[in-house]
Formats: sequence, structure tokens, C-alpha cells
Amino acid sequence: MERRLDIRVRDTVFEPDSSSKKVYYKKTENKALYKVWLFLDGDDLPYVMNVTYKLHETFPNPVQTVRRALSNPNCQLVIWTWGLFRVKVLIEEKSGVIREFDYALQYDKELRQKDVEFVEVA
Repeated sequence: MERRLDIRVRDTVFEPDSSSKKVYYKKTENKALYKVWLFLDGDDLPYVMNVTYKLHETFPNPVQTVRRALSNPNCQLVIWTWGLFRVKVLIEEKSGVIREFDYALQYDKELRQKDVEFVEVA
């Protein structure tokens, strides 16, 4: 029987390695784009070789593969987006097993939290 790894996909508008509640955004002609971090979380991260995030087709490069490394142990990917969508996620384990699933972005809940500081970037 195959062991199920303790790995989850998460997203946030707050820097994952910081305790600050800053939301970075850029104004465009029609809407605001938010800086969003996609990343993996869980006890079994050492078993991950890489993760492929398949973003919405409107992104210039919608398929992004992030290799797990000492400099990026959670396979973080930063995107700028204005809306919520489903991300197809493929996690490749060091054993060669590939796990595929969909993940719905949820960062909008953080935008409504108290004490959030909105920071406009150029």
C-alpha cells in the first residue's frame, strides 16, 4: 500500500517567512493585482523533488515548475493576480511518484483581516 504524504498546497498574500500583515499590490488600468505566494506545507516536504503549478491560461507562462532546494524548501512561487482560480498541482516525489490534484486559491479571506497594511508597488 502506498504511503500518503503529509503535504498541502497553500496560498497567501502575506510573506510566508514573515510575521507582518502587509499586502503588496499594483494598480493596472482596470484592477489591482495582488502579490500571492503559492507554496507547499507539511511534515513530508523532504520527500518532494519538485512541484509544477499549472496556473490560469491567461498567465504569460501558466506552467511553472519549482524544484525544492535549500534556498526554497517550500517550493514557493510568487504570482501577481487579481482573481481567484483553480491551480492544477503536480508534486513529484523523490521516489518518482507524481501526485496530481486541483487547489482553489483562497487568499481573498486574508484581504479582509483586521490590521492588514496595503502597500502599493510600482
